[in-house]
Amino acid sequence: MNRREFLLSLAATPFLICCSPEKKAFSGQLLGANFKAGHQLRSGNLPKFSQTKRTKVAIIGGGISGLSAGWYLQKNGMADYTIFELESEIGGNARSGQNQTSVYPWGAHYLPIPNADAHLLKQFLAECGAITENADSAKPTYNERYLCFSPEERLYINGLWQDGIVPNNGLTQAEKLEMQAFEREMQGFSLAVGSDGKPAFTIPLADSSKDPQFTQLDKISMADYLHSQGWHSAPVHWYANYACRDDYGMHHTHISAWAGIHYFAARRGMAANAENGQELTWPQGNAWLAAQLAAAQTQNIHNNAMAHSINLERHQVTIDVLNLNTQQSTRWLADHVIYATPLHTLPYVLRNQNDISNAARTLQHAPWLVANITINQPELLDSNQALAWDNVIYDSPALGYVVANHQDVRRFHDKSVLTYYQSFGELSNSQARKLLQEKLWPFFAENIVKDLQKAHPDIRQQIENIDIWRWGHAMIYPQVGFLNNAQRLLLNQPQGRLHIAHTDAAGVSIFEEAFAQGTQAAQAILNIIS
Repeated sequence: MNRREFLLSLAATPFLICCSPEKKAFSGQLLGANFKAGHQLRSGNLPKFSQTKRTKVAIIGGGISGLSAGWYLQKNGMADYTIFELESEIGGNARSGQNQTSVYPWGAHYLPIPNADAHLLKQFLAECGAITENADSAKPTYNERYLCFSPEERLYINGLWQDGIVPNNGLTQAEKLEMQAFEREMQGFSLAVGSDGKPAFTIPLADSSKDPQFTQLDKISMADYLHSQGWHSAPVHWYANYACRDDYGMHHTHISAWAGIHYFAARRGMAANAENGQELTWPQGNAWLAAQLAAAQTQNIHNNAMAHSINLERHQVTIDVLNLNTQQSTRWLADHVIYATPLHTLPYVLRNQNDISNAARTLQHAPWLVANITINQPELLDSNQALAWDNVIYDSPALGYVVANHQDVRRFHDKSVLTYYQSFGELSNSQARKLLQEKLWPFFAENIVKDLQKAHPDIRQQIENIDIWRWGHAMIYPQVGFLNNAQRLLLNQPQGRLHIAHTDAAGVSIFEEAFAQGTQAAQAILNIIS
């Protein structure tokens, strides 16, 4: 056993933090994606296939993009397809966990009300009961159980909790005026239409205007854009940086200004029974949406199945898939393959397509850490204020926490699960991955507690368990110049029998984009077949 294997074996071991008498002990464990399978793929130490099977369409990846592709194929009468998912569970970074207190997300945890023109997405939401009336209208009626309950969000700043996460408490008059100017500018971008008649910013990204007055913003960082407007105050930069870390996992000094503005300006969803832009959420986060997508196609899904070789041939595609439980490979013959898994794996899988593999190598993925913290007596966290769904601490290295059982209709809970999110924008990707690989549970757990104590000084006494999930390649992030980057554009071009359908190709990792990537790839195949 080498050092890396030893550390990974320790990572799966339950821990107990033993503290001084005045500090309560709590338990937990360090979890993560299937590192062993990833190492096996990179090593190339894989068995040759021992049997051959056939499917018309092979879908690599059971995350939101892959599930959306399968959902769309089946919806349009195509049942001969197979989804191969490396992990034991579907969902990708929308997967979830559960303990005796609640189900909880291990990744993506909400969906903003979709834009009026997101017809297919609204159709899906109607099918699964998230929209109850008028799905085709600009203002559908949404299921009240899934609209985020109040209080929705709050920010701990200057020693107090305030409603909403736009900094306000304790700001100087000059800082408040600057924040108001920033918000007006973002609202203007949200309403703007380019010379080509398209909205300046929308979802999917490819439908946004190509007008240079907007796309030129991709040439500078979000931080530089703020400075160019004369906005230098710490609160405005914190807020914009928070947005970039939230959606992209990276500091606003590294994020394209176009993408940074997209966070604020691309969503214009409305509802008959909710405020514009309100979130849909579930205790298990977007794992609920993944389960709805998968519900009618469970027989098409193969878990613990790692595609390790794809060959594009003139009349077919061959895909070698390893059963991670039996360590036996099967060769699948398909007419088309949809690659709906993170593209950093593509160079290890795709044969004889060096241009595509080289393009995939240029993509940058931000690492993340997610912790689910079980606490008792949650009402004691803030004696004079109820927990919000989203709770953010100003100037924290983390993004705050959501209350997993916030949507529970019961007024009081004996226990709650707080889902804590941390990106590592202050580190390089390699530094962050090294940290995630080498540090053990006590290191992360203690840092999480110390961070939360800024707003909840006595929280340690309420913690019963902290389970931690490491995402080494959690999401793509849109660097300066990503919009017209030749390598990214190549990944979005038709590749014969290969159809790339992942948010990596778009440049942003959000549910709506994943859904669009999957359904559009499925439609392209149906067009070819017909």
